[in-house]
Amino acid sequence: MDATDPPPPPPPLTRKRGREARKRKEAAPPREPRRARSRSHVPPPPGAGDGRGGDGEEDVGFDLISRLPDAVLGDIISRLPTKDGGKTRALSKRWRPVWRTAPLNLDAGDLAPDANGAALAVLVTQILLVHAGPVRRFCIPAQQIHERPAMVEGWLGSRRFKNLEELEFTVPEDPFYGRSFLLLPPPPSTFRFSATLRVAAISQCSLPDCTATLALRFPQLRLLSLQEVIVSEHSLHSIIAGCPALEGLLLKRSFGFRCLRINSPTIRSVAFHSPCCGDHCVWKVGFHLEEVVIEDAPCLERLIHIERAMGLGVNVTVIAAPKLEACVLDDLDDGYYRLDFGKVVFKGFAVINYTTPVSSIKILALIRDNLRLDRVIELMRCFQCLEKLYITASHYGATNCWRRKHWRKLKSLDICLKTLVLDNYRGLKSQINFATFFIRNATKLENMIFTGGRSNGNAYFIARQQKLLEFEKRASKTAHFHFTTKKCYYDWVHIKDVHDLSIADPFECTC
Repeated sequence: MDATDPPPPPPPLTRKRGREARKRKEAAPPREPRRARSRSHVPPPPGAGDGRGGDGEEDVGFDLISRLPDAVLGDIISRLPTKDGGKTRALSKRWRPVWRTAPLNLDAGDLAPDANGAALAVLVTQILLVHAGPVRRFCIPAQQIHERPAMVEGWLGSRRFKNLEELEFTVPEDPFYGRSFLLLPPPPSTFRFSATLRVAAISQCSLPDCTATLALRFPQLRLLSLQEVIVSEHSLHSIIAGCPALEGLLLKRSFGFRCLRINSPTIRSVAFHSPCCGDHCVWKVGFHLEEVVIEDAPCLERLIHIERAMGLGVNVTVIAAPKLEACVLDDLDDGYYRLDFGKVVFKGFAVINYTTPVSSIKILALIRDNLRLDRVIELMRCFQCLEKLYITASHYGATNCWRRKHWRKLKSLDICLKTLVLDNYRGLKSQINFATFFIRNATKLENMIFTGGRSNGNAYFIARQQKLLEFEKRASKTAHFHFTTKKCYYDWVHIKDVHDLSIADPFECTC
């Protein structure tokens, strides 16, 4: 048969072959329907409901979350913001009763941020009356302590606060905010939660210096914040010593102590602020923070000086902190800020003693009114493992020319920078020369961010700066350059509250 001929037809289906095919089909096991095979039934755990929304009607799709036990659903709700936790009642009848018995996360600022004190107090009272479960987190403005002390004491005295984990008395974030009332002691019921508290933020209070307060222990406390608090030095150190699990400490605009000493095997982040010399509490109390000593902190990673200290300097001494990665160098007040690592000592930006570089520091923030390139190059020699550098300056050096002046230093300087952020960038000649130094010499640079005013988002401004900065001659071929507009009022440290102490990079703007 030729290859082009069509194939022969199949043999006709005889009676014998038909009977054999029917027998094989009858002997085969029955097939499971396709729909049942793709949607197998998962039985709900005991006490979890039927997963049908509670009204017998099948939900759209497959709702496996509603089949979880009430205890798990309550834990999920307690970790949501206050408004979102209350909205879960509208999901279905299955969720409707869960919120009333779930651990309550009550953040008054999230409920009504613009409400006045009286309206906010009424709202908090109504929620506590409707909700029947325990309170896990209680966050109210510190102003309520002074305006309604009896009401706050009544809230905290409830049996549902027995296992409270987070207690926060907050103050406004407005940098121009000022209070007009005297600091009173916190409510008496505040310290009855010492055995269960994990987060404590005490603000606008005067902590009593008594034996009962000094004997307190907080075995589970992880984060502690004292903001606008009057506390003696002995009481402060006694409270810190009574927190064996402490990981973060925030001291902001607090008075009554001159020295802060850290001896903690667990602490990872310390943020402090020395108040302005014109603050009325400085001359009234007579004591303000002047010295910070890190005596023994094997887990300390971040040592942050927050906000600008106008006229009052702080001496920082680091004796033992082998894991310290992030810190601040502040030279706004002509060398009032002193940072002593033992082998390297800084007074402002000036290096007054140098033996060996500090190898643990990877993130550094530099704050100065008039920034000069030669000072920064000298600092790079002291922090040879630096990966992120944040620079805030209102003025830069006259020209910051470097090609002839610093070419000898470049042979022995290995710049390991991966990220460089220049704040208040306006495209001035001195800023261009400053930035060009790192563009042409940082071989490992990955991101360079220019933050400034509205012009930084202008296409013409960006195109002109790309030409002046000579991006095509960059030392790192993988480097990326970003021009952004500043969207917040923070100078360099983005620590709004005690929870921000856990941020790995406190200088990165997330506003």
